[in-house]
Amino acid sequence: MGLVYFKAGKYKRAIDSLSKAVRLKGDEAKYHCLLGYSLYGEGYANGDEKLIRRALKELQLSVEIDKDIPNKEKEYHYYMANILYELEDYEKALKEVNEALKFDNSPLVHKLKGDILFQLKKYNEAIEEYRTNLNDDKNLYAIAYTYFTIGKYEQALEYYDRAIGVNPEDPYHYEGKARTLIFMEKINEAYETIKKAIDIDPDNPYIKLTEIEVLAEIDKRRVTKVLTEYLEETEEYREVICEESKERKFKEKTRELIEEILVKFC
Repeated sequence: MGLVYFKAGKYKRAIDSLSKAVRLKGDEAKYHCLLGYSLYGEGYANGDEKLIRRALKELQLSVEIDKDIPNKEKEYHYYMANILYELEDYEKALKEVNEALKFDNSPLVHKLKGDILFQLKKYNEAIEEYRTNLNDDKNLYAIAYTYFTIGKYEQALEYYDRAIGVNPEDPYHYEGKARTLIFMEKINEAYETIKKAIDIDPDNPYIKLTEIEVLAEIDKRRVTKVLTEYLEETEEYREVICEESKERKFKEKTRELIEEILVKFC
């Protein structure tokens, strides 16, 4: 039952069934392994770090019971790499994903390796991994974002446009393109682009913050009004805006302006 629920993506039910299986036979390594996969699936879907840490413990326990489980369970290294990535242990995640590629050379595993390499600031290597599947808009977006991160805006713009061509319904493709256009000093085009993202997902805090970036180049007084009203009316997004503003790549004057507004909210 746990295996069927896991395959169906019903991770909570899988966890319930597998937890019972473990209680009945605690020395069965594959039960702990599948329970770890399910805990990761549920934890990832809900942004629950505690579940992801439990997933790590279950996979580690499965190896304690049977040292050969990583060879018997072909997805072991892939899930371990994902778990370590979510826990920000990127060096170990890279070792695991390299092991995973020995069993599964699919674009999905290469995409994960690219994400890990990006976090390790190995940007050119990350791009090469993303290039393994240029038919997937997620890979095209990842290439674009990597180019944006290292300041290669022309290349970033090219890949954002390609991502939009594959999937014009994803607001983040337009949001990323708008941010790139800001740094290219193409403010009017950036404004038109971010409006497309807002039309798709009007309350998204990440998209709203990019709209604020664009407005900072057009009308500083309006920035103060729009951001203040947004934070007052959507209290549930305040933490997201505050955290994102710390990490995001801004123009220096834009950062100063936004930080000045956020002082009373963050």
